[in-house]
Amino acid sequence: LDKTFGGTFLYHQKPNLVLVGLVIGLDYANPYINPYQEFQRWKTHPDIRKHFEGGTCISYGARVLNEGGLHALPKLTFPGGVLIGCSAGFLNSVKIKGP
Repeated sequence: LDKTFGGTFLYHQKPNLVLVGLVIGLDYANPYINPYQEFQRWKTHPDIRKHFEGGTCISYGARVLNEGGLHALPKLTFPGGVLIGCSAGFLNSVKIKGP
């Protein structure tokens, strides 16, 4: 994953929840990379695994983050609706990388 855009996150939420995720660019060069397996591998790292010990998974999901930029924005309005937020392509992917 060294040359692949993305990263991981781990947040603690009250009262005793842990939220985790993996962000990976879909334009990765290695055709054998498996985002699901990479996420499972990350969760077994000793520094990460300790946050899950004794816990139970209560929810999971997957999502594609589109980050094509200004020239990739779709038509935002249609009869009876409007696209907003990440669905419309307004994701600021540079902020995902962190400091």
